[in-house]
Amino acid sequence: MNGYLKPQQLDSLAVKLASQLLSSTSKPAKYINYQIELLEIVSYETKRLDKLGYCDFEMGYLCYILTQTLLKECKQHPTNDIKDLIGIIEATLAKKQEKFQICRQFITETDDIDPLMSRFNNLSAGPTATTTTGSQATTKADEITTTGVSVDSFKHKGVITPTELHFLLSNKDKILLIDFRTKNEFNYNHINYTDIVNIDPGVVNTLLGPENKTNADNVTDQDLEERLRMLLAEDQYTRFSNRHKYELVVMYNLKYGTVGGDRFENLANSLISGDVNGNPSKQPFTKLIDIITYRNKYISSKLKRAPCYLAGGVANWFKIYGESSIVKTNETPILARPPASISRDGSSSPSSSSYRSSSVSKDVSVITNGSPYLKNFGDYLGTAKTTNTTPVSNPFRGDSYVPSAPLKVPNLGAVPSTVPSTSTASQSTSMASQSTSMASQSTGTKTSTSTGTKLTRTSSSANDYNPVQFLEQYTTGLTNLGNSCYMNCILQCLGATPQLTKFFFPTFPLTKNSPSVSQSYRQHINVNNKLGTKGILTTNFVNLLMNMFGNSGGNFSPSNFKKVIGSLSPGQQFANFDQQDCIEFLNFLLDSLHEDLNQMVVADAKEKQAIMELTPEQEYTREILPVRLASTIEWERYLKLNFSIVVDYFQGQYLSQLKCLECGLTSTSYNAFSILSLPIPEKLNHRQITLDDCLQEFVELELLDDDNKWHCPRCKKFTRSTKKITITRLPQVLIIHFKRFQISPMGYFSKLDTFIKYPVNDTLDLTKYWPDVGTSVNSNLNSSEIMSKEKETQILATLPARNQTPPFRYKLYGVANHYGNLTTGHYTAYVHKQSDTKKKREWCYFDDSRVTFNHKENDVLNKNAYCLFYQRI
Repeated sequence: MNGYLKPQQLDSLAVKLASQLLSSTSKPAKYINYQIELLEIVSYETKRLDKLGYCDFEMGYLCYILTQTLLKECKQHPTNDIKDLIGIIEATLAKKQEKFQICRQFITETDDIDPLMSRFNNLSAGPTATTTTGSQATTKADEITTTGVSVDSFKHKGVITPTELHFLLSNKDKILLIDFRTKNEFNYNHINYTDIVNIDPGVVNTLLGPENKTNADNVTDQDLEERLRMLLAEDQYTRFSNRHKYELVVMYNLKYGTVGGDRFENLANSLISGDVNGNPSKQPFTKLIDIITYRNKYISSKLKRAPCYLAGGVANWFKIYGESSIVKTNETPILARPPASISRDGSSSPSSSSYRSSSVSKDVSVITNGSPYLKNFGDYLGTAKTTNTTPVSNPFRGDSYVPSAPLKVPNLGAVPSTVPSTSTASQSTSMASQSTSMASQSTGTKTSTSTGTKLTRTSSSANDYNPVQFLEQYTTGLTNLGNSCYMNCILQCLGATPQLTKFFFPTFPLTKNSPSVSQSYRQHINVNNKLGTKGILTTNFVNLLMNMFGNSGGNFSPSNFKKVIGSLSPGQQFANFDQQDCIEFLNFLLDSLHEDLNQMVVADAKEKQAIMELTPEQEYTREILPVRLASTIEWERYLKLNFSIVVDYFQGQYLSQLKCLECGLTSTSYNAFSILSLPIPEKLNHRQITLDDCLQEFVELELLDDDNKWHCPRCKKFTRSTKKITITRLPQVLIIHFKRFQISPMGYFSKLDTFIKYPVNDTLDLTKYWPDVGTSVNSNLNSSEIMSKEKETQILATLPARNQTPPFRYKLYGVANHYGNLTTGHYTAYVHKQSDTKKKREWCYFDDSRVTFNHKENDVLNKNAYCLFYQRI
């Protein structure tokens, strides 16, 4: 076992560091702050000692002694504002006395080793000198820092230097690296090593939530493992599930951790500067370490040693070991679906661009080669399978519709009973005529009996009923099943989306032998798509809608649907009765519907890779093409792998461009979205914030500096850069999400209750955000690279327009509201319904099972608005 500094050596070091801290300020209150942070470290180490039986004994001992030394100084000059704090600190030290003695005993009984003595004698030395020669980078301290180094060296130390890690990897020790960054950052660059796993910090934060979340204490390492099962590639998931078999787990992000110098000196410097880099209790990996180290559901999954983090992250690793030490991943995502929501800090990182010559004609050819794509939604409907057997085997019981009584609809007079839908003829020809068994159970006010009464209309003439109008009038409350309001508010808004109801119910009213009751939509389900649910979720969603139709004016309990979606959600996120984020629920529901109904799944891996990956020529062309043309080409590429009712109606596209401010290199990506997540700007000159302000904030040019620098492929280093987002395609159904919940660097959530003015009964016009012909986001082009508007228009005429013709005007039809905070809040919805001669509905308010009607615009326009549903007009 490696030796440690003896207590007397640490005592002397504490005096030296205390002198530095005391000389940094003359304010006693600042000394108190130092002590509080030091005690946090003591608590962090004593927790490890309690849970594991060992800790960083040196760090725990030093921080304890250092706190005592600073406390003596404060007690000699006790001002009124620190007297109470002095007592609290003194009491805390007394409680930690036993653990302090354990640390002292451990390091007393440990043999000295010369390299560690050398380190103590050279504490005042500066950062280690580094000479970088590609993968053969070395440091002058190599021989010292690697002498006696083994995986067991880090059982009692929470940090590992690049030199030490490089030595262990070269020594063939079985190490697991965890890249604790977003998927896009990991794909862009990570340490070139086989046994590596990428874990997005957002996954851990979502799993644990705020510190006061009621179920946070019940989260185990198996919960994280289940969530990662849906997110990681198979090889990465296998490594993580076998984490207990590795000798050591090492975590890193971009650049956390001090570089060079002694860790105790670095701690003192971080206290003085207010930087958290040298403070082990404030590292960004704390929550992840907590889950996989202390929250083991099974003894067999316990790690052999406590994890440590890499000092300086991948940036420091690259600085020392050069270009060959990092690698870029161009892998096919495990979930080959578009991101369901976007944000300025979470959008996809573009691929780097190599500047080579290319022609536009070659690039355009990407949409005509390889897999065929569907030209329009009629083609999609035409892909329906004509079979007399239902392609979906639903293992869940009670999912079919049982009407409670004949479906009562208003007498509307002589109104045409047509159903305006894209390619109605194609729909009609694709419908199967078989009937479906109708046996289920339902609960709630005005719900079904055990008799299978068929749905009928009460009017006597086929000309006095408009089926479309009924679908825009029905009002059914949904029972709260225990914090399920997050689900109910979204279901009310989606149930009022005509694109969905017309697709799932092309003929209405429903009768026993009607094509709708036979559920012809099932013929569009792709049971071979591994990313979908084989139609189980879609089938249950449709049956839920039917139950809502059949209980109009009353309420219905969506218990079966919640059971199904809970069982299918990653880690069974929606299976419990905890409060959830309605946006996460909406993301999962839309993604699942898309994959169930996706007709463009390519089975051949090579063909799929050829569609997704860009050649250097294609990357270069993206940078010089006008936005309108590049956007269209990328959309057609996207449709080769994704085509469903969700894509056709709900999805738009945005571009994200990075630009190096040192060399001018640009890198642009085009990304699909289903939900437009907008930041909320700070108050603007004390005036009211509008939806347009949020949109402007979303597309505003952003400077990437400090920790957010971009690694420029041309400069081969992290440089100051800019990021520009532009909305390039607008959907038929536009879902806008206000980012009211913010997360601090330490993982704490807070909510913004900012009032945002958005159009309710007025029209929302987004035409100005849509780039027209001739638009370019690249100002670095020379005259030979600029395409004329005439040429662009000519090429665009050969490509499908797919509803991308201005103007882009929208009407609001649904609002999901959130009251309270993330853990104790409540969700409701305003949904616009049509009135008739008997009842004025207009804006209806759905508070779970309670429904009220005819609300004013000032009710719908409220500060609790969280998610807006707009319909293009």
